Amino acid sequence: MPMNESPAIRYRRLAEESLKLAKTCPPGKERDVSLQMAQVWQRLADQYINSTSPLFQAGVSEQPTAQQQQQIQPTDEDKDRDES
Repeated sequence: MPMNESPAIRYRRLAEESLKLAKTCPPGKERDVSLQMAQVWQRLADQYINSTSPLFQAGVSEQPTAQQQQQIQPTDEDKDRDES
């Protein structure tokens, strides 16, 4: 982690790491939690950008980007496993 990394960039990096982790997990709670964490990190990045004055933003790279996140739906097998 670079020492001069702004909070928004750090939050986005953590969101990416959470998404990568989710892709390596089998369907279930662990994957769901990783996806939720990615959403939280992305929301924090967006909130940071929206709450800081343009004069204090480090650069254009911190501007919110439009991203689509795929919601992984649990299968019947996952639902059965969670219920037991």
